[in-house]
This record gives sequence, structure tokens and C-alpha cells, in this order.
Amino acid sequence: MREMIADLRAVIGPAHVLAEPDVVAGYATDWTRRYSGVAACVVRPASTAEVADVIRACAAHGAPIVPQGGNTSLVGGSVPSGGPPGSDTAAALPPVVLSTGRLTGLDPVDVRSGQVTAGAGVTIARLRAHAAASGLSYGVDLASRDTATVGGTIATNAGGIHTIRYGSTRAHVAGVTAVLADGSVVGDMSGLTAGATGYDIAQLLAGSEDTLAVITAARLRFRIAEPPSAVLLAGVTSIDGAADLLAGIRAAVPGVLAGEYFDTAGMDLVCRATGLPRPPGYDGPAAGEIPGDRARRPALPASSSQS
Repeated sequence: MREMIADLRAVIGPAHVLAEPDVVAGYATDWTRRYSGVAACVVRPASTAEVADVIRACAAHGAPIVPQGGNTSLVGGSVPSGGPPGSDTAAALPPVVLSTGRLTGLDPVDVRSGQVTAGAGVTIARLRAHAAASGLSYGVDLASRDTATVGGTIATNAGGIHTIRYGSTRAHVAGVTAVLADGSVVGDMSGLTAGATGYDIAQLLAGSEDTLAVITAARLRFRIAEPPSAVLLAGVTSIDGAADLLAGIRAAVPGVLAGEYFDTAGMDLVCRATGLPRPPGYDGPAAGEIPGDRARRPALPASSSQS
């Protein structure tokens, strides 16, 4: 393992190969602190070429790799598994965590195509701010936007809070650059809307959890920014009632951005954590929250309004 770490340091520099146990532990535990494992080290390449060099070095030593973006996973998918050396669950050689945190290149927005090229380590918050500066928006948004990254959301095909309106992440990916297990670089960053030749590598890798390749950059589609929105909070008696309500609203309102369902336990937890009272008129047992386009919001049909 020492020889492998020395080779990795020769590839990307000693400062970006982290082997101190206390430092590595932070990358080997997920956001919930429920899932953790053991890693030989953490590498932090800053370019596609460096990612390829790292992968080739790990392959030469037979070391597995766990790619990691913002490590915002709630299911343990972004951290290595296995126990400490000598345990029943220990791997022959602990994996290397490949952090994409330094792949932060972000090109100017191509306003003619409404697209941008972003490194895998760019956070969703930064990407959305970049789009807004050009009067556009990025259709993927989620609570972990300040930490979640472009590469991680593509690899997991993240949905986010606006999936109802815009679809999951793969609907916004026009191209990718990625590195295969042998260090080969693949991808197409042309962003052609009508491109129909050969395999669509971007769509193949979206949702692949980095099992096929490590995504290092992406060509992403932006949209025209939405007008201001309003939020409807409605009381319902069941999940079926919430689904019926949402269907009625979507039939009447063309600009629904999101639909959220929460029960009384969830409401009580939020109220306790924030110190805020329940919304006026809220009496459960469940509720739905539906942001929509204020400028185009007609009156709801009587059968769809519940309070």
C-alpha cells in the first residue's frame, strides 16, 4: 500500500494524496454517519488527465476506486465499504477514494445553445448562480445544493425538488467527459441537440453510480428562468388524496414546479426544530406543498381544492 501511495503522489503531487487516518475518515463516512468503511487514501486530481493517471496507477496495484463528489449520499453509496485490516469484511487492498472536489472548471455560458461546460466538482449552487447571471436557470435543485456536485448528481441521476417539471438530471445532460477503468478518456461534449450517431455516452453514464467510468466534466442544458412562484399548502387525508390533489392542480396549472407530501410527524418535527407554529388552519393528518407559476395560476376547480 505504501508503494501505491508513493506512486499516486508522484502522479498528482503529495499535497493531494491524503493518507492520514483522521483525514481519510472524513471521506470514508457518509453524511448520515450511518455508513462508513476503510480507505487506503484519498486522491484529489484536478483534471481529466490526472484522473486518468490516478486510475492507471490504481489499476497497476489492483486497488479498487470509489469516486466521490460532495458526499451528500444518504444511503452509503459515496463511501467505501469493508472493515479494518484483519476483520472478516476487510478487502485485500483497501479502496482509494477519488474525490472530484478539485474538478471545478466552469466555462462561460453559451447563450446561443443555452448550455455550459462544467467540471464534475462544481456544486449545484454555483452552477445555478452561474445560470442566473445569464438570465437562465438549471432545472436540477436539491437541499444539498451547496455541497452536491455536478458529477455526483449525474452519476446518481439525482431528481431534486423540480423533477415533476423538468425531469431528473439525465434530462439536462448534453454531453460528458469520463475516464474508463483502464485510463481511457471517452465522451462527447459537442452538445448537439440533434446528434444521433452512435451510443449516447452521457445517457449511459447518467445513473450508473460511476460503475462504468468516472465522470470528470459535463455539458449541461440551461432553461429560461421561471417567473416568481407561489406556494399552496393544502390539507389532505391520505397519500391517495395528495396524489388526486396534485393531478387536479397539474391539470389546471401549467407551471407546477414541485409537489411535496409530508405527514403530521414530519410537520411536528419541523416545528420542534425551528420553534415555529403550525401553519394557520393546519389540522393534518397530512399535507402537500405545491409551488407553481404565480403569473399563470388560474383558479382551481372546486373538486381539487382541499383545506
